Amino acid sequence: MEDKLTEIEKICGLKPDNIQFKIIENDPNFIFEPNPSFEKITLYYPDNNPINVSSWLECSNYVYGGWTDVQTNLVNWEQNVSIIYFLLIITILSKEKFIKFYERLNEKFK
Repeated sequence: MEDKLTEIEKICGLKPDNIQFKIIENDPNFIFEPNPSFEKITLYYPDNNPINVSSWLECSNYVYGGWTDVQTNLVNWEQNVSIIYFLLIITILSKEKFIKFYERLNEKFK
C-alpha cells in the first residue's frame, strides 16, 4: 500500500497519525468503522459503480483496490433516444402545418 500512498492521499486526504496501513482485501468479516470527522467521499469503480466511504482506512483500501474519485463519462442512451424520438414526432406533426403555411405564402406572393 505504501507504493500507492500518493494516490491514496490525493483522493482520501492525508493519512491520520493514529491509523496504520492495513490491507483488508476481500475479508467478509471485516467491518469498517465510520469516522465522524471524516468527510464522506464517493468512489467509483471502472464500470462506474459508486460507493460512499466514511473513514480514511475504508477509502484507502478501496483506492488501493482500483477505485477512484473520478467517474468516467457516461453516455445516457435512453435520454438521447428520447430526445431523438421527441424531435422526430414534432417534425412529423408539424410537417403538414409547415406545408400549408408554405402554400399560403406562395399564393400570397404570386
